[in-house]
Order: sequence, then C-alpha cells, then structure tokens
Amino acid sequence: MDIDNIIERYIVDEIMMKGKDTKIEPDQSLLSSGVIDSLSILRLIAFIEDRFGITVDDDEVVPENFDTKNMIKSLILSKM
Repeated sequence: MDIDNIIERYIVDEIMMKGKDTKIEPDQSLLSSGVIDSLSILRLIAFIEDRFGITVDDDEVVPENFDTKNMIKSLILSKM
C-alpha cells in the first residue's frame, strides 16, 4: 500500500469513522472542511511516527503540514 492510501485509510477509518468507499482528494483541505482538528492531528502524528518509523519535530506540528493529504505525504517523504 502506498503512502497516499495509508494516509487516506487512517483518516477515513480512524478519524472520520466512515466506510471504505469514502475518498479524500489529494488537495482537499482537511482543516477547513472539519475532517481533522487539533486532537486529530496529534492522533495522526502518533500513527505516522509509528507506521513510518519517523519523528515529527515540534516545530513541524503546524496546520500547514496537515491540511491536505498531499501536505501530509510531503512531510512523511521529507523525513524518510
């Protein structure tokens, strides 16, 4: 499974708690659409660190890094 699908499945299954047919567009704003909030970002960070074996530094925990699926993917790739 590629990074896009891993991110999408986690957000849909664990944060949105929707069915497997739910899709997230790569540049869909997750924050302004209310899909994720600050608590969800913390849960997502814990998942990302565990799943990809990376560490998200405190200065990287900013909304800009978690607003879209593409931004989350870019953050992960920059740490690998």
